[in-house]
Amino acid sequence: MISGISERTITGADGSTTVVVTPHAELDLGAIASLDSALRSALAAAGTPPRLVVDLSDVDVLQPVVLGVLLDARRRCGAARGAMALVVSAPGVAATLAETEVDSLFATAPGLADAIADVTGR
Repeated sequence: MISGISERTITGADGSTTVVVTPHAELDLGAIASLDSALRSALAAAGTPPRLVVDLSDVDVLQPVVLGVLLDARRRCGAARGAMALVVSAPGVAATLAETEVDSLFATAPGLADAIADVTGR
């Protein structure tokens, strides 16, 4: 676990694996390096094709400066023919995604189970 960010692997009934990265508290300028490292580690562990969920349900503040890291992870995941989804349950996080007009670039779900279903195609 990287400081303030946890990672776990969930194996589905069909044997597919999904890596879930869960940042906690604030995602701001000071969190960029940790988040980038956690997402790179998760993508390396995710297998082929990678299935990645970033669970933002425990994030109080998502500053726009962090979106570049999320977009880069989305790009790398897509380049490997994988899927990535965000769990977005906090109104402030949803507002940041909408205000910066990147909300349409991500698959989003209100809960973890829905996000896993999105990336596994179930």
